[in-house]
Amino acid sequence: MPVALVVRENKQLVIEKFDLPKYGPKDLLIKVTHVAQNPTDWKHVHYGMAKPGSIVGCDFSGEVAEIGKEAIGNYTKGERVAGCVHGGQDPQFDVRGAYSEYVVQEASLVFRFPSTISPEAAATIPLASITAALGLFHEMKLPLPPATSQVPVLIWAGSTSVGQYSIQLAKAAGCYVITTASPARHDYLKELGADVCFNYKDANVVSQIKQAAKDNLAYAIDCISEKESIVQVCATLTGNNSQVATVLPGVSNEIPSHVKERPVMMYTTFGRSMHVFGQDYPAKPQDKEFAEKFYKLLTDVLLPEGLVKPNKVCKISGGLNAVEHGFKQMMDNKVTAEKLVYTLAETTNN
Repeated sequence: MPVALVVRENKQLVIEKFDLPKYGPKDLLIKVTHVAQNPTDWKHVHYGMAKPGSIVGCDFSGEVAEIGKEAIGNYTKGERVAGCVHGGQDPQFDVRGAYSEYVVQEASLVFRFPSTISPEAAATIPLASITAALGLFHEMKLPLPPATSQVPVLIWAGSTSVGQYSIQLAKAAGCYVITTASPARHDYLKELGADVCFNYKDANVVSQIKQAAKDNLAYAIDCISEKESIVQVCATLTGNNSQVATVLPGVSNEIPSHVKERPVMMYTTFGRSMHVFGQDYPAKPQDKEFAEKFYKLLTDVLLPEGLVKPNKVCKISGGLNAVEHGFKQMMDNKVTAEKLVYTLAETTNN
């Protein structure tokens, strides 16, 4: 029987055996080979959002095991795919998170990746790239790449996973990309496509960004979305019809009236209503439609043409047995500019 990492009482993580999950006519049953860790994974456990019996984890890569009769995409068994699922949900919804040997996802919400990308690296792509794409293209209406937009865009916190994909996607859309990070990351972010990088700790960072944008900055994505960051980001926005995409709730009160907030919650791409971070979110079919379009763009253009490259991978040995250690590393802020990735085949269930 396949295994999964289950949240139990007192936030304990336990490896348990499960039957294969059921899949619908539009779904793929996917044998997970690799899982990439995201902050939302440990937060669901640490803050008690994941109830006992739930399975956390979002980003995965794997192989198609079974194919629903109405599944689109002409997938074949054994084919390599990547995607994300909504981990940490109440077990009554029977949605298995990615820290599991098998997951189910609609065929329209996964993507193929070229042989030049390892499955470990592919697992870093789904959640962060769709978050970046939702903010830049779906919410702020910048043109989908490849394009020649030429407008300046600020990516605050460019070395985060979402930041790295935002830089690449904005550059592929033809934008003039301004970003912030610690100086040690500047060269790498310029390799990804940033035109100019500033130290977010510099006391003059706001004026530096405004100068770089010629006082005409109207687009920004705040990849931190906390009180301190959003205040600085909004201070840089002096262009007409200024917008900022935010990736966490709770900062709306810090956003001045001349800036329009474009909140992004990638879980809306699954096309169903949900309760996340203490808030109810209605189903947004338009978000799901955008995700389907974006994942096809990843498959057909962005990945094969090298316009989007995966995050750097830090392999954590031990499979699901090592996840608790990985959570602690992230909670202690010891993970920077890379993704922790687990290989499911290394899991032991004694």
